[in-house]
Amino acid sequence: MARMSSPGAASPQLTADAQQAASRVKFIDHIGKRVLFINYAECDINMLKAVAEEMHRVISKEAPNSVLTLNDVSGTNFDSESVAVLKSKVAANAPYVKRAAVIGITGLQRLIYEGVQKFSQRNIPAFDTRQEALDWLVKE
Repeated sequence: MARMSSPGAASPQLTADAQQAASRVKFIDHIGKRVLFINYAECDINMLKAVAEEMHRVISKEAPNSVLTLNDVSGTNFDSESVAVLKSKVAANAPYVKRAAVIGITGLQRLIYEGVQKFSQRNIPAFDTRQEALDWLVKE
């Protein structure tokens, strides 16, 4: 997808980050249901912020209480800035999300995960595998 530049446009790095972020936020099909796959795997803080922005942009265009989301945080390190970004975006997306699941949580990520859930007042189950998470998401 080509982007037009204009005076005062974002730097080439931000544009590259936005393009990469868009490739990390995609609807996939699982057993005939649309699931928004949000790939935070191995993200640095700049990419995490870009992916979170793209996720919110995509989700906010959908009908309320309609989106199924699968979030992969495998290998991502979180700092206070990234946690703050996730908290705000997860809370802002709540009206649109019917069910959400997360995969890739290990070690200290569990504390961050619990904090994000508490702040957003959402229950987002963690699963060991992508298949388990997808199967749970599409259950009625």
